[in-house]
Formats: sequence, C-alpha cells, structure tokens
Amino acid sequence: MKFTQIRHATCIIEVDNVKFLLDPILYKKSTLTPIKGGIDKNNPLVDISVDNEVLKNIDVILLTHLHRDHFDPEILNFFGKDKPVVCCADYHGKLTKAGFENLIPVKEKAKIENVEIILTHGKHGTGAVGISMGKSYGFILKAKNEGTVYITGDTIWCKCVERAIENYKPKYVIGFSGAATIKNTHITLNESDIKKIMESSKTAKIIINHMDAWNHCFLTRDTLKEMIQSDNLYIPNDGETIIA
Repeated sequence: MKFTQIRHATCIIEVDNVKFLLDPILYKKSTLTPIKGGIDKNNPLVDISVDNEVLKNIDVILLTHLHRDHFDPEILNFFGKDKPVVCCADYHGKLTKAGFENLIPVKEKAKIENVEIILTHGKHGTGAVGISMGKSYGFILKAKNEGTVYITGDTIWCKCVERAIENYKPKYVIGFSGAATIKNTHITLNESDIKKIMESSKTAKIIINHMDAWNHCFLTRDTLKEMIQSDNLYIPNDGETIIA
C-alpha cells in the first residue's frame, strides 16, 4: 500500500495498482470563510502540496461525504465528468444533478478491478452537534495481495469504528483527525480516539491526516507526535509519501 498525503483529508491511496484519490478539495489558501468556533483565519490554512499532474494521475475518486472541506464541486471541471467517483448511494442524486456522469454509488459493497470497496459508518460528533453534522461514511478497501485498508471518514471513536476494526481486521487504518471542534464538541478523531483505535487494532499501521489545514482542527501534527509515540503510528506531512 502506498499513501501520499496531499492536504487535510485529501490523499492518494494506491492499493493493488489502483490509485484512489480521497476527498479532493482544490480551493486555494485562504479563499473560504472560517468555521465558527475555530481560529480566526480563512480556510484552507495552507495551499495544496503537490502539482496538478500528481492529482490527475489517479484512477478513482472516493468521497466520504459532501461537507465543503471534503467535497469541492470544482473537481468536476478539474478531472472531467467521466472520472469514476465512488460515494455512498445517498449522494447519487445530488452528484448527478451537479453533472457527474460516472458515479459508483455504494449501498454496501462495490468492486473496482481487484479491490473490493465496502461502505462503513461513523459518528460525526455527539448530541445536537452530531445530529446537525449529518451522516458521514468511511470505506474498507480490500485487496487480496495487500491487505485491508480502513478509511474512517469524519468520525469520533464509536461502536461503528469499533465494529469495522473487529469485523475487517485492517492492516492499515487511515484516520481523519485534527480533533475538529464545533460548539465545544469534537467531531473528528482526537488523541483519545486514536489511542482507542490503536488498542483495538494492535498490529495495524495507523496513518493520521485531516490536520493543520482547517481552522476548526485544533489538534496539530506536532502535538499529536508528542502525545503518542509508536512505531505503528504515522503522521505524514503534506506532500509526504509512505510505502507501508
């Protein structure tokens, strides 16, 4: 498995010779308004770390959900309407209306070449905040020759995450972190959530992203490196590639 961090949740995951681009957002630095409750800076906090050719050299786009820090409508023009886009079946109608013509909606499972794709669920916060954030999904990528990759999507530690680890026993976990916070409620993985993932999947390689790029993500790479030190935990910088 080859992993390249781009920015925020955007990354390239290469499994069994298929290059998946996860949650691509193309916005330039400081072009979007801040999320209330975060630091007073426009989003994104940084520019994209790779050139356009790296982004375009992919096979499939994976979308976990349609919040603006995970879905950018401009990808239609950038990649073209024929680029395959895998998403939860819930988003099929909205994306079709937006002009996407090669959607692969997943209710439970789909397959691209030799990679099986399984939809997973998460919990995008708790209480009223969690309800307002709506549904968020992740994916299992199963490749016979390379092991299983679990993409958490935007979630906190919950029964859904615990079951995904228990059922699929991933070799790799890609965790959306940053401890993104709205109204004093964290809605993505914080350090405690990451520790629970590591305890539940002791042999998995854990790759953490979704950090240092959006104004409401308070957990930084440097802080997380100080909090958790493990040979199985990877916290790549933007533009960094990991071959695991």
